[in-house]
Amino acid sequence: MADIEQGMPQQDQHELLAAHGFTDAFWGLWIERNDVDEIAELLQLDFRTRRDATLREEASAMADPSVPLDEKNSLWLGRHNSDWSVVVSPVGVRAALLPLSAGDRKTLEISWLQDVDGLYPLYFHAKGGEVSEEIEPFWDGHLPESSVFERYVQGLVRDYGDDESDVPLANAFLVIVGRMTGRFIDEEWFQTLGRVYDHPSI
Repeated sequence: MADIEQGMPQQDQHELLAAHGFTDAFWGLWIERNDVDEIAELLQLDFRTRRDATLREEASAMADPSVPLDEKNSLWLGRHNSDWSVVVSPVGVRAALLPLSAGDRKTLEISWLQDVDGLYPLYFHAKGGEVSEEIEPFWDGHLPESSVFERYVQGLVRDYGDDESDVPLANAFLVIVGRMTGRFIDEEWFQTLGRVYDHPSI
């Protein structure tokens, strides 16, 4: 774990997501819990709609250009590694997310809607929201004193304020998440078998 805290992935993280259809819209929530049934219950997902699929399979449906974004109503839930799980959808969920970080748990959230606001902040929550921090789009490299992110941004560009595209910062956000969770996105990540649930988009 110590090595990955300052490590770099072999592949550009944003490019990998874009290659699987998440160029224009993506929402990912990494949760420091390994019980996906518990996560589904906390998100109040309808167990009757559950079907099993790899993220690669479901990403194709999520990215289908023939379906309007506001009609895409599925999310994928699966294991990220032995300690973390991840929820992926095109546009997020209608559910209270802070309970997922109750106790000593943590959550990390990354999303973008390129046709609306572009990249949204990288959100970190712990202890049910008692500990919260975010890195804003157009990040200028500043972090507050004792930032939870400080040890995970080593070697990354620290000023994106003048970038014409938010793609480099989106990749940096994903690198930070990979360092904090102990796993970067790779092609094997998309082959993970998880559960798909119907869920109204936000």
